[in-house]
Amino acid sequence: MHLNVLNVLIRCVAIVMRSQVIFTASPEFAQVALNEFQIVDRHCKFIQWLDSGVGLIELNTEFSTLAAQIAITKAAFTRHICPVTETISIDNLKSAVASQISQFDPTQTLSVQIRSNTKEINRSELRNLIADDLIAAGLKVEAKDPAQIISIFCTQEIAYLGFSIAAENLSNWAGGMHRFAHEAGQISRAEFKLLEAIDVFNLQLPSEGLALDLGASPGGWTRVLRNRGLSVVAVDPCDLAESLRSDSNIKHYRQLVQQYLPNCRDRFDLIVNDMRMAPVDSAKNMIAASEVLKEEGLAVMTLKLPSKGVKGTIGNAVTILEDKYQIIGVRNLFHNRQEATLVMRVF
Repeated sequence: MHLNVLNVLIRCVAIVMRSQVIFTASPEFAQVALNEFQIVDRHCKFIQWLDSGVGLIELNTEFSTLAAQIAITKAAFTRHICPVTETISIDNLKSAVASQISQFDPTQTLSVQIRSNTKEINRSELRNLIADDLIAAGLKVEAKDPAQIISIFCTQEIAYLGFSIAAENLSNWAGGMHRFAHEAGQISRAEFKLLEAIDVFNLQLPSEGLALDLGASPGGWTRVLRNRGLSVVAVDPCDLAESLRSDSNIKHYRQLVQQYLPNCRDRFDLIVNDMRMAPVDSAKNMIAASEVLKEEGLAVMTLKLPSKGVKGTIGNAVTILEDKYQIIGVRNLFHNRQEATLVMRVF
């Protein structure tokens, strides 16, 4: 049975249940994320917070429609969504999943993602019990890059259970919590931000060519780009990590971005910017940088956000950027802190 059949099952159940959905956001921006749903579905009803940054809502639309609309509206603070097709006791969870086994496509990978708001639930043990039944039925249970997802959120007594196509969850990681292993030679935690952006926005970076890293020090994003085959021009008055200094495919200009760009003669396939400056100023620098980005070239940047008025701050920056760029996506990622990541393409 194929994924489209699973989708039909999900939609039929959702219609009966009025589409309950669990969403995840950074705890600092949870209320902002909730407000985003009211733009997508002004008749949605907030039910309760299940945990810090984890909310349960009831929609007037189907889950698949919600996922599509979030992509269109570029909701920045909703990291992950999953449908709730059943609310059952913990004791009945295993049998509830087992009753739906025939609906999953055995040719596609399947992940069991379990979250909880209590330490009383042994998530690994519960996941293994459910996975054993799925594997015995011939399903491909894999944690990485699943095509189908069984989403479970447990309280001490009940479980919220849902089945979905991974692409509709905004992230195929449980709760949108991307995890990356620390690598030998890693320079900074900031590397995870770029790696996550590549995954979340499904970016196809060029395998060769020239990239510009604005505000590069100490060089985490430069290292990620070099590992993907790009030569890098790194611009920052401060030093790069020692491990990068002997790399002949990295040129370091000890200048401010405002000093470098007017005299730049190179043309770049990709520009990245993780500078710590006011969002409007950073956006203006990216407008200047668009002049040295090749046609259809990709740009990735972070916006450092204030504690209040974050939607307005992003909106002001986007208004500036749209003069030269098509905005592909904007998201407060798991590895972002008080910031959002923008991905865009030059006209």
